[in-house]
Amino acid sequence: MVKDSVDFERRTRRVGPKDGVPNDGDEGPSRPDVDRPDTQDLLRRMRRVDPNQARRYRQRTGE
Repeated sequence: MVKDSVDFERRTRRVGPKDGVPNDGDEGPSRPDVDRPDTQDLLRRMRRVDPNQARRYRQRTGE
């Protein structure tokens, strides 16, 4: 009896650095160099628009 079987090869990918340091020779978009927004300013603006959403955001983030 002849078995028809297909053997698949598992390919391995080359893994690059995941530390977030931009490479000069790397193609594609890079992460923008921006600072984190001030959370107090964000909460103040959210309170102005929707006070309940600001309260939920504070509970979710631990502020």
